[in-house]
Amino acid sequence: MSSTRQSVLDGLFDFLRIPSVSTDPERKSDVLRAAQFAADALRRAGMEEVRLIEKEGRHPLVSAEWLHAPGKPTLLFYGHYDVQPAEPLHEWLSPPFEPTVRNENVYARGAVDDKGQVWIQIQALTQLMAERGRLPINVRVLLEGEEEVGGEFIEEYVASKPAHLKADAALVCDTEMFAPGLPTICTGLRGMVYGELHVEGAKVDLHSGIYGGAAPNPITAIAEILTKLKDAGGHILIPGFYDRVRPPSIEERAAWSRLPFNETEYREKEIGSSELTGEQGFDVFERTWARPTLEVHGIRGGFVGEGAKTVIPARAVAKVSARLVADQDPSEALRQIQEAVKAATPKGVTAEFRFLHGAAPSLTDPSSPFIQKAAAAMDELFQNKTVYIRSGGSIPIVGLFQKHLGIPSVLMGFGLPDDNLHAPNEKFHIPNLFAGIESVKHYLTKLGQ
Repeated sequence: MSSTRQSVLDGLFDFLRIPSVSTDPERKSDVLRAAQFAADALRRAGMEEVRLIEKEGRHPLVSAEWLHAPGKPTLLFYGHYDVQPAEPLHEWLSPPFEPTVRNENVYARGAVDDKGQVWIQIQALTQLMAERGRLPINVRVLLEGEEEVGGEFIEEYVASKPAHLKADAALVCDTEMFAPGLPTICTGLRGMVYGELHVEGAKVDLHSGIYGGAAPNPITAIAEILTKLKDAGGHILIPGFYDRVRPPSIEERAAWSRLPFNETEYREKEIGSSELTGEQGFDVFERTWARPTLEVHGIRGGFVGEGAKTVIPARAVAKVSARLVADQDPSEALRQIQEAVKAATPKGVTAEFRFLHGAAPSLTDPSSPFIQKAAAAMDELFQNKTVYIRSGGSIPIVGLFQKHLGIPSVLMGFGLPDDNLHAPNEKFHIPNLFAGIESVKHYLTKLGQ
């Protein structure tokens, strides 16, 4: 391995060793350390005006720029340096914050989501500056440390500082390739409404023998409410929820039908279940990319310890999210959910859906010249035709860039479907790291021609 490639890996591994878990208050200093690490790397790359943008109670933004290419376009690089919690720790084959290489993959929390892909961007800038002494286009950089916890600070900043972020398009490396060796651009993302369903019954926990049959049970009530929001066939029953859903075009469906996809392999290797579920009447791509969903992430209440304790709990909470698609509006969807919960609440309990965070869906026109040049760059580098997909996930910043800056986002990711993002044994395929660096370099070169 060349010294340059080893240096790239060494830097990434140092980045991955920082446990920048944004949701954990005890990791606040580590999140700050990761921000400073990224800022130092941008300074070494030759970027200018590198700084941390800080606010009390928030994790900092990292900002930088290089604006010495008059007449050339300006590209806004975005990524996030915070990571998900590593738990459950016992399922990791190697320590989550000690990068370990196995079979050309680096295993660590944040390897692909998103430190590895942020490192692609930083290294592309570093190498272009080292090779040419300048960049072929103008570049701004904005990295955040709260993507995994809702991204409220960056939303506030983007809304209030559009002049500081003026650009022609954004480059986001936080998505995946459809398959190994198949360059991919994502043109659509689902939005989200995330909240907690709080249900209360009696004043205190009650003895189920003495009061069972007369007292309301909030856990049972949660189950009743949830089954009134979505039926067994996966269809959401919330009134008006599908009214704004924009179906994929005939051309988009045709492109999806040509993707190399084996449903049995997908079920067995990626999901690991005996059957696929979801809304009837739609194929896997439409269910996961172009249809809204309603999912339950956890329910707490009552007694869940070892042994027996026969109580009827006084209260229970369910964490629930809805994924939204073009042209759904998060504010409208939240009102619809809250009204549906109110209508579905059984007697004897009170129920409230409390909003935690949300994001708008996004859909980008693939004919944009910024997307077309990204595809052309990857076509040449991978010697394979770039495919266009959507993603079922949410990247809130893409909608914010559309809303506040009026720019499209080029979602040019280099992860793989089996990278275990948000799960134990998260990984990043090392050849994709270096292919990503070359792709971004080639893309910037094309934009500057």
